[in-house]
Amino acid sequence: MLNPELWTEGSITMLVGMGIVFSFLTILVFAMLIMAKCVSFINKLCPLAVEEVKTKAKNTSDDSEIALAIAIAGAQA
Repeated sequence: MLNPELWTEGSITMLVGMGIVFSFLTILVFAMLIMAKCVSFINKLCPLAVEEVKTKAKNTSDDSEIALAIAIAGAQA
């Protein structure tokens, strides 16, 4: 149970594994930053046309729908 060789091999394996994972995540972060800059540069060169959707302004002073919903909920209870 207290074999020093086993502890050292386990510790080395753990440190190597954690180093590989940390290196991969660091490379992943930098790759995502580079890709974000590339996409923003490409978007400046040829932007996509975005259609604006116009919505009707709803009359918020009309409480009859709210009163109807409350009446229906009260009737079902």
